[in-house]
Amino acid sequence: MKIKNGFVLRPTLGYTIVVATGDLASSFNGMIKLNETSADIWRWIDKGLSREDIITRYIQTYGVDEQTASMDVDTTIGNMREADVFEE
Repeated sequence: MKIKNGFVLRPTLGYTIVVATGDLASSFNGMIKLNETSADIWRWIDKGLSREDIITRYIQTYGVDEQTASMDVDTTIGNMREADVFEE
């Protein structure tokens, strides 16, 4: 799982947005709004962490159980996949 080149995170008040730049901007209209946990998952994916490593970090960062972390991570990854942000 790798985020396509051209997507950039931009912090705003209370959340983070993802915008497309360069050539990608002509094919991706709009922006993606991420809350704090989704923005962390984005950053961890961008660092090349595996799903399992992301879940571990999520548990450590947010103090949730493994089942909750797995569901949240999978939902976020699914939403990102639907937005077509990955090179797969």
